[in-house]
Amino acid sequence: MKHIWIIGAGRFGKKAVSAIKKCYPESSITVVDHCPKACEAIAESALTMVCMDGVSYLNRYMMDADEPDWIIPVIPVHLVYEWIRLRLLPDISIVPVDIPENVRRSLPNVFPGNMGEIFVSNASFVCPENCSEPRDMCTHTRMPRKQSLYQAIAALSCNGFLNLVLQSEQLAPGIGGITPGALFNTLAAVRQFPESILLSTACRCHGVVQAFRKII
Repeated sequence: MKHIWIIGAGRFGKKAVSAIKKCYPESSITVVDHCPKACEAIAESALTMVCMDGVSYLNRYMMDADEPDWIIPVIPVHLVYEWIRLRLLPDISIVPVDIPENVRRSLPNVFPGNMGEIFVSNASFVCPENCSEPRDMCTHTRMPRKQSLYQAIAALSCNGFLNLVLQSEQLAPGIGGITPGALFNTLAAVRQFPESILLSTACRCHGVVQAFRKII
């Protein structure tokens, strides 16, 4: 794991930096945030700090599936959706649409976002910050784990929607990441599908879901 981009320098960005440095001390870390105060608070010689909008940074500097090795999203927006929206311009625009009601009803502990997205979770409690995300058991309740959320979303019936789910993979306790390859594969699927799309990023317990349609 050579190069990791952490998108966000707030509380969870700081946590991600600490966890990645501990688990992968030889890795190169770039942290991106639009807030100058957040950038100043997290700046240190052991990492590269970039003070600009995180989605714009991805759109400008992530050119292929080989760099960086991992992206850790820790900002309160659906990073994958926002990156795809910018990447498709100017030829294609995408606009949010209502998430189908049957999808909302099928998902656990739904919390609405500010851009039409919903945040969902298998947990009705605050998870331990150092959760190791074991496959079969919840670290908080010690009970058998429910179906992984990314699998549950992928299995949903979404009439008229292409259902795309990116799995966030755990890189360190409580820290999940996605690869550029997964992003570019999802972008290719969005380009090819002509109609409405349900796009989700999820790990075993938590996720964000966005519905949109393309305007060509």
